[in-house]
Amino acid sequence: MNPVLDAITRRYSCRAFTPEPVSPEDLDALALAAVQAPSSRGRAPWQIRVVVDPVLLEDISDGALNLLRRIEPEEAEDIAAGGTNLFYNAPAVFIIAARRTWDYTSEDLDVGLVAENIALAATGLGLGSILCGDTTQAFRDPKADPSPLYERLGVPREFDVRLGVGIGHPAEDGTPHTPDLSKVRFLG
Repeated sequence: MNPVLDAITRRYSCRAFTPEPVSPEDLDALALAAVQAPSSRGRAPWQIRVVVDPVLLEDISDGALNLLRRIEPEEAEDIAAGGTNLFYNAPAVFIIAARRTWDYTSEDLDVGLVAENIALAATGLGLGSILCGDTTQAFRDPKADPSPLYERLGVPREFDVRLGVGIGHPAEDGTPHTPDLSKVRFLG
C-alpha cells in the first residue's frame, strides 16, 4: 500500500502513552511536517510550539480542566477517571496558535491542516497522536488570566491557542475509526 494511504488508514486517537520521550530527530521531523502544511493564501497564520516540559504540560492541562470542571464536568471527569492529564500523558505536545486574519481566510482550517500533517507523520514514524481541542480551555477561562501561559509558550497575544497535538509512544494498540463511505457521493 502507498505509505501515505497506509498512515491515513492506521492513524487513531491514542489515549495511552508510555513515558518514553520522543526523540529529538522525530520531533524535528514532525515540526517540518507541520510547517509544510498548506494554508489559505499561503499566509501560514500559525505559531507552533513543541512542549516537552512536563511542568508546562501539566499547567496547561490543569488550566483546561479547571474550566471544563465548571462547563463540562462529565468531560473533565472522564479525563480524570483515566488517571491522565488532558494530553493522556503524552510526553510531547505540539501547541498550535493562530493569528486572527479577519480577511475571509480560515485560520481554523489552516490549524487543522497543520494538525493532520503532524498526526499522519507521527503515525508514519510509529508514534501515537491525540488531537486535543480542549487545550483551548486553558486559554479561555474568564476566571483565569492566560497571559502567563502565553508568556511561557512564547506565543504573542495576537495569536489564540487553537489546538494541542499530543505525541508519544503508544502504550497499547489502538483502533482507527471505521470509515463511513455513505458520507461520500460521486457525481457526474
